[in-house]
Amino acid sequence: MATVIDLVGRGDLFKLDPQLDHPQQEMRRIYAGPKLRTWIENDLPGLVSDRNVESLPIQQFDEFVALFCSGDTLTYDQHFKPLNHVEDGIWELKTTDLRIFGWFPQKDCFVGVIGDTKRRIIDYGLYGPYAKVEVTPFRNQLDLDPPKFVPGKNPHDVVSDYD
Repeated sequence: MATVIDLVGRGDLFKLDPQLDHPQQEMRRIYAGPKLRTWIENDLPGLVSDRNVESLPIQQFDEFVALFCSGDTLTYDQHFKPLNHVEDGIWELKTTDLRIFGWFPQKDCFVGVIGDTKRRIIDYGLYGPYAKVEVTPFRNQLDLDPPKFVPGKNPHDVVSDYD
């Protein structure tokens, strides 16, 4: 069995660098599986927003990673929740244009498996497939110490300082 840090050392997971400004410290962590890492490096830089916002999806992603990892309060309103439970311990991190699917092996530690645009996920009905065909099998095949994910559907179960 292995910890998340062991899996990073083996190359099964990759830690995202939130590039926080001094003196901020990383209070939460985000890791990426190989498929998400490839998407971040190859696809994300070329995406444009289809939601009538000024920031590009890559900027939204960078800002979200920094906010998440900084430990600052993740806030939501009636129309937008930056964190959403999908099913069976699977969560999506959200920006205006992007969705990242993964799970929390421990509180404040997210492992992302696959990312895509909101538009493409809706157009092709990918919520279920991303959860059942991408995240669950990837999580199950990892030699991760049990329990493999934090149970619960409430964002307070998986992150500190959620409002």
